[in-house]
Amino acid sequence: MARKQVRTEPVLTAAEAAARTGLTVRALRVYEARGLLDPPRTEKGWRLYGAREFQRLGVIQALKSLGLSLAEIAKVLAGDTPSLRRVLEVQAALWRGRLAAAQAGLDLVEQALARTDTSRPGTTPISVDDLCILIRRLNMNTLPETLRTVLAEDYTAEERATLMTPTGTPEAAADGARAWTQLIADVQALRDAGVPATDARAQAAAKRWQGLVSAFTQGDAAVESRTAGLWQKALTRDPQGQGLPFDQGLWEYVGAAMKSAQA
Repeated sequence: MARKQVRTEPVLTAAEAAARTGLTVRALRVYEARGLLDPPRTEKGWRLYGAREFQRLGVIQALKSLGLSLAEIAKVLAGDTPSLRRVLEVQAALWRGRLAAAQAGLDLVEQALARTDTSRPGTTPISVDDLCILIRRLNMNTLPETLRTVLAEDYTAEERATLMTPTGTPEAAADGARAWTQLIADVQALRDAGVPATDARAQAAAKRWQGLVSAFTQGDAAVESRTAGLWQKALTRDPQGQGLPFDQGLWEYVGAAMKSAQA
């Protein structure tokens, strides 16, 4: 039996709701089929969208932007629906993290751009090796697909937003991103040169690595352990590091250098 529309607030049809939100009617139907939406209907069966449905859509879209699948969103909404304010707070934290990453990427590109101006005295032309390092560093400012998948499996939406949101100022976040990309390049250079993990240079790099990890986790051993598990799981799936900022070999090299430094 068709459900009657008994609410008095302004409502829109599916086509009108789609046009106003930028979604498609098909998307609205999919959300309904997945149990994410339950719009009331007129006696003739027309779906109607009011304030309740639009708030629900806002929550769905916010959760999607955090990387959740429709199945995961259905599980979240099976309990008490989080308030739109709370979801927006989480989303704001995610965008702040993306903003800091974008600033770090812009800084790197501007540094490389300055080196293309060979008319300036003392400017060293950018080489192929420099370009490769730049590409690798810029990859640090995006979240690889492998890492997104592992995060979605092991972390809640709020935990993912927290993990990807740098603490402190955007400038500090940009400095941290640059420190990580430089360190990874330095460790890779040591490894490529055949420097053993027991060498003092490798141990010094390992100590820098541990220092950045501690800064990221704010000295929380539980967070550090969980983060290490996240990277290990991602590297198990992508040991060559094709979609990650470093490969399994570099990860093991740093681990061996850390153990050597502690011995």
